[in-house]
Amino acid sequence: MPTLSPYNLDAYNDYVYNLGENLVPNVSLRFDGVDQYLENTIRQAQGIANLWTITLWMKPLETPTKFDEEGRQLFRPDGKALLHLKGATHRNEVLIWGERIENPNSEEFIIVENWDDSTQRIRVTRFNLAQKQREWRLFSCAWNSNNLIAWSNGVELPDISETLSGTGSFIMTDLDRGGGGRSTRLAAAYSGTATSLGEPRLVAYSGLMGPVGVWDEVLEQTEIAEVASGTFGFDLTTNSGTYSSSANLQHWWRLGAASSGVGFDYVETGRIDVGDNATISGPNVVADFP
Repeated sequence: MPTLSPYNLDAYNDYVYNLGENLVPNVSLRFDGVDQYLENTIRQAQGIANLWTITLWMKPLETPTKFDEEGRQLFRPDGKALLHLKGATHRNEVLIWGERIENPNSEEFIIVENWDDSTQRIRVTRFNLAQKQREWRLFSCAWNSNNLIAWSNGVELPDISETLSGTGSFIMTDLDRGGGGRSTRLAAAYSGTATSLGEPRLVAYSGLMGPVGVWDEVLEQTEIAEVASGTFGFDLTTNSGTYSSSANLQHWWRLGAASSGVGFDYVETGRIDVGDNATISGPNVVADFP
């Protein structure tokens, strides 16, 4: 077996696939926090509606200041966008973003936002003690049609919730492309504030990201803990231990699993290649894991 390093990941992947085994290499994707992200620009049905669970492995790094070509400071983002299921005019959206970490010894919050089918923002929920600089954690969140719940490494997180609208339907639906649909953006989102150059400001994630899973039901805490204990080697398409929701898995982006397909979705139904509008590629694959 070849030695695993950032310089011969293709050889390692070839070795794994030649074995004919469904193994997840212990690698991840590194995002620079400036303008690197993955995105599918074609909106379509995402397979989740008014019940869902999302898990994502993350290792935050320092957030850099962005400069223009002449070295002038443009901005320093206040937050880092991890995952954005972007709907047309904010319909049926999910946005997960985290506070910029200034002190490497502190634990910072992550905010989950979601909009209903009436373009009303249903909840903005802050989950405290969710991330720490240079530390791998599995952040998981779920919408149970009324509230947002979140876990860190399988342990439920404290939250501060605020309902922003009392006039919407409070119902999320899964529209196809003709009805607006949703696109997927990993490690970035656009804010409404323009830069000095008059362009939309990209709020990008600085750090490493591992596998991301999306289910069309609310997973039990014991299932989340099982996935967390299995780290990158856990196969979400197969039930194991207390995890019994493989049939409800809609998307599984095994980020970094193959440098030839960094945004490939390993779930057959509703599959998405989020590399359609990608600014990262094989060189962003690194040998780093929990």
